Amino acid sequence: MTRSDRSALVSLKVLLKNVPRLIQLVWQAAAGWLIVNLILTLAGALIPVAQLYVTKLIVDRIILSISNSSLDILPLLRLAGLGLGLALLQEALQQGNSYISQVLSDRFTLYANGKLLAQATRLDLAHFESAEFYDTLNRAQQSGSFYPLRVVGNLTQLVGQIIGFIGLVSLLVRFSPLVVLLLLVTSLPTFWVGVNYSSRRFWMMRRQTQSKRLGDYFGEILTDPNFAKEIRLFNLGKYFLSQYQEIRQGFNQESRVLARQQALARFGIAIVASLGFYGAYALVIWQAVQRLITVGDLTMYGGAFQQAQNAIQGILQNIATIYEYNLYVSQYFEFLSLKPQVVSQGNRKFPTAIATGLEIKNLSFKYAGASHFALEDINLTVKPNECIALVGVNGSGKTTLLKLLARFYDLESGEITIDGIPLAEFDLEELRSQIGVLFQDFAHYALSVENNIGFGDLKEYQNQDKIQKSAIAAGATEVISELDHGFQTLLGKIFTGGVELSGGQWQKIGLARAFMTSAQILILDEPTAAVDAIAEHDLFQRFRALTKGKITFLVSHRFSTVLMADRIVVLEQGKIVEVGTHQELMKLGGLYHQMFVLQAASYQSDLD
Repeated sequence: MTRSDRSALVSLKVLLKNVPRLIQLVWQAAAGWLIVNLILTLAGALIPVAQLYVTKLIVDRIILSISNSSLDILPLLRLAGLGLGLALLQEALQQGNSYISQVLSDRFTLYANGKLLAQATRLDLAHFESAEFYDTLNRAQQSGSFYPLRVVGNLTQLVGQIIGFIGLVSLLVRFSPLVVLLLLVTSLPTFWVGVNYSSRRFWMMRRQTQSKRLGDYFGEILTDPNFAKEIRLFNLGKYFLSQYQEIRQGFNQESRVLARQQALARFGIAIVASLGFYGAYALVIWQAVQRLITVGDLTMYGGAFQQAQNAIQGILQNIATIYEYNLYVSQYFEFLSLKPQVVSQGNRKFPTAIATGLEIKNLSFKYAGASHFALEDINLTVKPNECIALVGVNGSGKTTLLKLLARFYDLESGEITIDGIPLAEFDLEELRSQIGVLFQDFAHYALSVENNIGFGDLKEYQNQDKIQKSAIAAGATEVISELDHGFQTLLGKIFTGGVELSGGQWQKIGLARAFMTSAQILILDEPTAAVDAIAEHDLFQRFRALTKGKITFLVSHRFSTVLMADRIVVLEQGKIVEVGTHQELMKLGGLYHQMFVLQAASYQSDLD
C-alpha cells in the first residue's frame, strides 16, 4: 500500500467518524430547519424525471397527430399545463430551499462559532502559551463556521441526487442496462480526480498554517494602532508589506500549480465522459431510425442520458467534495477535542471568611517543555488580612507564583492550601471568584467605562451604585467626569466615538475594577507601573483601603509601593531567599538591601 493510499484510508476513517458527529452538531443547532431542507431537496429531485416523461408524452402526441392528419389540442394543452405546473413547483421548491438554507446557515454559524468560543474559554492558560495551539485554533476558526454546514448541505444534496438518479435509471433500464453501466464507468474518473486533488489541496493548506499565520500577523501589524507610531517612525511599512506579499505570493504559486494540474485532469475526464454520452446517444438514435423506439422515446432517452450522466458525475463529485470538506471539519473537531487539564477535582465550598490563612508547602513547578524549575521548594504561610510583597529580578518566579495561586496551572509537587484545604478541592469557578486581580497588563476593553469597571464582579456589573462607589474609591471619578458621556463613554479607538485614555487614567479604571470585587484574596501585579510619582502616592493610600480585610499579594519593582506590605518575600531563581519586614531585611544586608540601595541611589543620582 502506497503512502497516498494509506493517507486516503486514514481520511476515509475520519470521514466515517465525523459525519455522524457533524449531523448531530447541525441537528442541535437547527433540527426543524434541517428536516424541512431535506424534504424540499428530495421533492425537488423527482421533478426532472417527471418533466422528461411529460416531454415524451407531448412529442408522441404530436407525432401521432401528424401521422393521423388530425390535431386534438385538448390533451396537448393538458400536458403543457402539467409541464408548466412542474416547472413552477420546481421553482417554488428551489426558492423555498434557498430561504431555508440561508436560515439554517445563519443559525448553524452562530451555534458553531459559539461552541468554538466556549471551548476557548474552557482551555487552560498553558494552551495559549503554545504555538501548536494557535495553529489548531487558526485551522478551527477557518473550518468551523463554513465547512460543517457545507458537508450537511452536500449530504442533503447527495440524497436528492441519488433519488433523482434512481428515477432516471428506472427509465434507462427499459432501454438498456448496458447503457447505464457505460455512463457509470465513464463517469468514475470524476470521483478519482475530485478525491485526489481535494486531499492534496487540504494537506497543502494544513502545511501552510503557520506561514499563513505569520503572513496574517504582518497584515495585522500594518493595521493595528498599537504599531502605527513605530511603523511610521522607523519606516517599517514597506518592509512588513513586502514580507506579507512574499508569503502570500508563495501560497499563490503553490495553489496555481495544483489548480493547473487539476484543470488538465478534469479536461481529460471530460473527454472520457463525452465519449460515453455520445456512444449511448448514437445507440438510441440508431434504434429510433430503425423504428424500434418512438421519437418521444428518443427525446426522453436523450435527455435521460444527459441527466443520468450529470447525476452520476454530480453524485461522485459530491462524495469527493464531502470527503474534502470533512478533512477541514476534522480540524474543527480537533480543536473541540482539546481537553483542559486544570479542572475542578472537588466541590468544596470556599470559606465564608478565611480563618487560618493560606499556606504553600514544598511547592515546585516547571513549565511544559522547560528544562529547569520556575519555582522550587517554596514554603510560605500567609495569615488572614496579611499583605505580602513579592520582590525579585525579572524571571525570579513572582508572576508564576501568582498564576499558581489563581490555579492557572496544577502543581508539579507540593500544595497550596486555604484553611488547610488544597486549592484543587475547591470548585474552580468558585475559587477564582474569590481571587481579585489587578495585573500590570490588565485588559483594556473597547467598551464603556461602566463595563470596564463592572467586569470586576460580573454579578454586579450593572449595579451602577456599586460601580460609582468603586470609581470613587479608586480616584477615577475625576477622569470619568471629564469624559463627554461619563460612565457610558466608549473607551479605545476601535469603534466610532471611542476615547483613548493615558496609561495613568487606565490604571485608575483598572483599580476601580479591582474595588468591585468581594474576593478574599487580592493580587496586585505591578499596580503602579503606568503612573507618575504623585499618582503613585495617591494610589498607595487607596491600596490600603483596597487590601483591608484581604489576603494580598503585591508585586512591584518600586520599593515605595512595597513598603505598604506587612512582610516582604524575596525570590531569586525560583527560590525564596529572604522573608521579613522592610526593617528586618535592611538589617540583614542581603539581596533586598542591595536592590533597595541601588534604586534609592538612582533617585539620588537623578536629584544630584
